[in-house]
Amino acid sequence: MARMVRKRGKSNLSGTAGTVEFFTINGETYFKAHAKKHKKSKSEKAVRGRSNFSAVVTMAKEINKVVVLKELWSHSKLEGRNGYQKLIKYNMPFVHEGNLTIKNFFTPKGRELSIKEFLIEGDLVSFTMDVYGFIKPPIILHLYYYWYNPKEGSVNETAIIYTHIEISQDDADEMRNKGESKYSIMFRLGAIKPQFQSFKDVVILLAVTGVPSIAGRRYWTNTVGFDIPLV
Repeated sequence: MARMVRKRGKSNLSGTAGTVEFFTINGETYFKAHAKKHKKSKSEKAVRGRSNFSAVVTMAKEINKVVVLKELWSHSKLEGRNGYQKLIKYNMPFVHEGNLTIKNFFTPKGRELSIKEFLIEGDLVSFTMDVYGFIKPPIILHLYYYWYNPKEGSVNETAIIYTHIEISQDDADEMRNKGESKYSIMFRLGAIKPQFQSFKDVVILLAVTGVPSIAGRRYWTNTVGFDIPLV
């Protein structure tokens, strides 16, 4: 509360009035404004909104570290101040109850990507992948893992990891039958296997970048997602 202080025949204004603080120095009265404090809403809708935002921001921060993916978003024609903001803006509508879904994506619209026969058996992952000849080696297969629904005793509510697989022309020749565009992908979980043992569900998002078969065309694919129960 602001109050008048009378000192040596002069009246000085001191204290606060709302978000404004008055003070006197050498007989001169000054004031400064303080930011109004807001309480975080604890309503179910507000909490869910913050969780949705947190899930997308976490993904955006991780994807923004990958140079080729960062450049895709920065140069995309989608509206937004920068690639990071675009990634967040266009992914928010697809988060559900604080978790990412298979509708989320970390590449802007690109070439079609087909992922079929996706299997996780023990620590072995296998699937077939097709970019229909639009993108040629060397290519990079990008994978974003989002674990949720923790098992009892798990420390974290969710966990995320971005990783990638580089496929050279020689690798591609071994992964594809002669004259076909399909890749047979197979790899082991390795260091990320413990996460699969700590959660009940995982969303896996995949996309490919590489060399366009036709110069100047898109050199990346759409993002494809899978929601896989682990129990």
